Parts: sequence; structure tokens; C-alpha cells
Amino acid sequence: MKNNFEHVQHIVIDDAQNFRTEDGDWYGKAKFITQTARDGPGVLWIFLDYFQTNHLSCSGLPPPSDQYPREEITRVVRSADPIANYLQQIMQEARQNPPPNLPPGSLVMRYEPKWAQGVPGNLEIIEDLNLEEILVYVADKCRFLLQNGYAPRDIAVLFTKASEVEKCKDRFLTAMRKRKMSQLNEECDLLLQVDDALDVLTNHIVLDSVCRFSGLERNIVFGINPGVTQQAGVYNLLLCLASRAKRHLYILKASV
Repeated sequence: MKNNFEHVQHIVIDDAQNFRTEDGDWYGKAKFITQTARDGPGVLWIFLDYFQTNHLSCSGLPPPSDQYPREEITRVVRSADPIANYLQQIMQEARQNPPPNLPPGSLVMRYEPKWAQGVPGNLEIIEDLNLEEILVYVADKCRFLLQNGYAPRDIAVLFTKASEVEKCKDRFLTAMRKRKMSQLNEECDLLLQVDDALDVLTNHIVLDSVCRFSGLERNIVFGINPGVTQQAGVYNLLLCLASRAKRHLYILKASV
């Protein structure tokens, strides 16, 4: 928002539902840049999914009635069957309990999604564990998955808030080191390396927040503390979390 972009003609934006206006009118600036490019008007493409909104602020997007021309992508091919079924259930909950910052009609779809069938995987929802028990559970499950052919690059451990990541990172690493990992040999060193979503392409376990991992995906996702309170937008947060997992999804809710 602070810079000029004289050499830019086209702009493509992804996950625009999670943009916010605290630094100014980003949509107006993007539109101005593409319409006044020196080589002639450019293209402004915006991809968004209101179901995956993970904040309660103003997004800066125009109302849905002004979002034209528009296409809807409704074919889903990447999620395992249990995760796809869970996503459909949570989508209905999000429609019935939308967060207050979403414009009317933003969760209405002209065409219902078409879900791929027969994709193997699993979903586990575990409640009433304290935080230490959750971290031990995740460490044990990571060890099991690594012993059965998965790599660290397949795994993401996601928290509801960024503040929880910093608070729990050292405790998570401690829980990992306490596991008996003699069978992993050199993979043990990889297991003990975690990084944030900025290094998603490395062979490390990602440890970050749901928000920062938005738009990315991994085969195995652990979601810690999602929806422990029924705050506004909790179903959208769960959708954002669940859609990051391709094969295995573990949702762990800490006891209050």
C-alpha cells in the first residue's frame, strides 16, 4: 500500500476474503493500477471463498452484487471422503451462523459443489484433553505416520491464533523429543525440525496458525484448539482448517 507499481499491468489475488483494510483500500488501489497501466488496461483476477473467512474485520471487497464478471469453481477433487463429508456439514453450519462481517448473500452458491468419491483418508475429532496431552498425542501420531511412509513435508500442525504458536512451539518440540524415535534413524533429525508456513516447500513439519496457512495444503493436518468457544465465525475457521488437509485431518479441542 505504500509503494507505486508503474511497471505492473496485471494483478492476481488469492484468498482475498482474508484481506483487510487496516492499511487502506487495497481493492481500489489494485483496480487503479490495472486500469491505468502504461501499456493499456490490464486484468485484475480475484479468487476468494467467503466460507473460509478467518477474521471479523472489513475485507475491502465490493459487495457480491458488484463482483462481475464472476465464475464459480464448485468441483472438489482433492479431499478424502471423511474430510469432504465434514466440509459439507460445516458449510451448512456456516450458512446458518455467518460471521457479522460477511455481506448478505455471500454464502449462497448458484451451483452446489461436486465432490470426488472414493478418496481414502480419515478424520478424527478429539475433545477434553489438556494442552500437554494434545501435544503428546500429536507427537505420538507424527512418529507413527513417519514410521509408516509419510515425510515431514506431509504434516502441518495448525493453531487457532498466531500467539498460540509461539507459546506452544518449545513445548511441542519437547514432546517430540520425549517420544521413542530410535527406529527413525536419520529421519529423527528431520522430525525435530519445524518451521512456519513461509517454508512450506521444505521437508519440515509446519507449525503455524490456520490464518497463515490459508491457501496452502498438506496430506496431514492437525488443528489444535479450533472452536473451543462458539465465537462468531467459528465454522468459517473450521472450514479454513479442514480444507487444508488432503488425506488425514485431526481436530483437537483442548478442555477449558
